[in-house]
Amino acid sequence: QRMIRLVKSILKPLVPISIRIRVRKILLSPFGFLSKNLSNKEVFEGIYRDKQWGSNPDGTRAYFSGTGSHDPEIVNTYVGAVNAFLDTFSQPQILVDLGCGDFNVGSRIAPRAKKYIACDLVSGVIEDNRRTFSLENVEFRVLDLVNEDLPDGEVIFVRQVLQHLSNGDIRKFCAKVSKHCSHLVLTEHLPSVPEFIPNIDKSNNCRIRLEFGSGVVLSEKPFNLKYRDKRVLCEVPEYGGIIRTTLY
Repeated sequence: QRMIRLVKSILKPLVPISIRIRVRKILLSPFGFLSKNLSNKEVFEGIYRDKQWGSNPDGTRAYFSGTGSHDPEIVNTYVGAVNAFLDTFSQPQILVDLGCGDFNVGSRIAPRAKKYIACDLVSGVIEDNRRTFSLENVEFRVLDLVNEDLPDGEVIFVRQVLQHLSNGDIRKFCAKVSKHCSHLVLTEHLPSVPEFIPNIDKSNNCRIRLEFGSGVVLSEKPFNLKYRDKRVLCEVPEYGGIIRTTLY
């Protein structure tokens, strides 16, 4: 890390920003070595800073969580399915959103909550959300779902987050999630063919396993998540795969 910082301090004034961004994207690819030396916070701060998930089309906000959080077909299908599930409870519940991103999706679910705890690793994202949204039942927190204790809630949402993490980090999450909720609503981008090899390992970065024909399935090895029941809430075709939301 010390050597990386030294090299960056020497090269930064000499190399145009466009070239620096291209080099960073290469180094943080699934096979890039630098991503293995960065903390989760550094990885995801870099993703947002370099706009690797794109940028807000109208330019009104500094942070953009990608098409998975803004494409109407994806978002409307997800919100409809999740809200229908939440309506099965006799009263509003405490909901926890891990990796809430720019809160474009969570803001449409929060009105059904007794309390909605929206968490993200990137402090700038959380600060921007606090400025943008003023919902009385929503609490925004800076939180690392891998290395920190999770908030308690009836339902925990993790939407297209684990797909960016290594198997080691996903195992850490799986080891503790059941202690903090009764229901886990997990959304992952998976291959559309049923016979794919799940959970091929990768580095923590903006890329996902779909690019090499895999995807995160918590009920399979090496995670083997224990659950009472499991059902698919919704699916949306996207980029040659399926964005699937599963209730555990």
